[in-house]
Amino acid sequence: MKKKALTLTLIILSIFGFSQEGQFSQYFASTSILNPSFTGTNPNISFNTNFKRSGTQANESYFELLQATFTYPLMRTTSKDHQIGGVGVTFFRERRGFEGIYTAQKVLLSGAYAIKLAKLSNQSVIFGLQGGLVQNKIDGSGLQWGSQFSRYIGFDGLRDGETVNSSPIFYPTFNFGVIYSAFDNDNLYVRDKSILLGASIDNLNEPEVSQDGFGATQRYRVYRAFGSAKMDIAPRVYMHPSGYALYSRGNSQINAGMYFSTLVSSVRSKTAILLQTGAWYRFGDSIIVLGGFQIDNLRIGGSFDLNTRSFDINQALGNNLPSYEISLTYDFSIADTFRNISSPIF
Repeated sequence: MKKKALTLTLIILSIFGFSQEGQFSQYFASTSILNPSFTGTNPNISFNTNFKRSGTQANESYFELLQATFTYPLMRTTSKDHQIGGVGVTFFRERRGFEGIYTAQKVLLSGAYAIKLAKLSNQSVIFGLQGGLVQNKIDGSGLQWGSQFSRYIGFDGLRDGETVNSSPIFYPTFNFGVIYSAFDNDNLYVRDKSILLGASIDNLNEPEVSQDGFGATQRYRVYRAFGSAKMDIAPRVYMHPSGYALYSRGNSQINAGMYFSTLVSSVRSKTAILLQTGAWYRFGDSIIVLGGFQIDNLRIGGSFDLNTRSFDINQALGNNLPSYEISLTYDFSIADTFRNISSPIF
């Protein structure tokens, strides 16, 4: 009975309280999820993925996030190639709640257009638009019930259990973003100063969703803003002060971050390694610690999020557990990779 009551409580909270999705901790590594304008910032064909998990399926506040993004740049050739935007596709999946009963999946198509503010400067404004289809569903096929318990063998999957399922919900979503970028040198390895500012709105259409006989709920707009700067503090040593804020229908979250990076190379090697470490502080909550590296076109990051609250349904459920996240990005070079928009690698 306890498990049944818990499951039904989670279902009701999922339907009526779940207005926002879970978020990744490596904000700048999940670029197309953070802001669709990032689709137009990389002059290479690129693949990016993040995986995040908190707890186990036996925990009420268990959740698992996965995103994978493929982007293709749009170039214009005059005296030399320069990027005018990009297109991309993103797959996102989320599982959460006791036994991962709630699942959300979506496929997003993104397009971005970049405007260079001056011919001889590295200043750009990029506009991005994103749209796609979302599927939400409740699947209780993996749950075990008291009616399936046998004193001889424990839970017996051949015995009939209760059914907690519902028809999948499908609805469209649209997002918009803009980014301003400026840096002092095309070459990433001698670039000492840069600034990156962005803002976006998710769920522009505020879709209204109904779930079988439980009535309707709405996906409200989510407003995001971020900023990051790069400055040198010693030869080949840099600091990246950063900030990130979210707001949606009375709920807000503010994050302050600081990264430190350094380039490691030798005269005998043609390969330089970018090492980076840092932390985010979520005001009124806790901290995220991160570390990662970049070798040529490969970037890998890892993080540990000591969260106690979150910007979604877990505010109602409570008992958030620490989570870990890994990210990987690989660029298939078709252009000068040094011209990438400058931001922390995760």
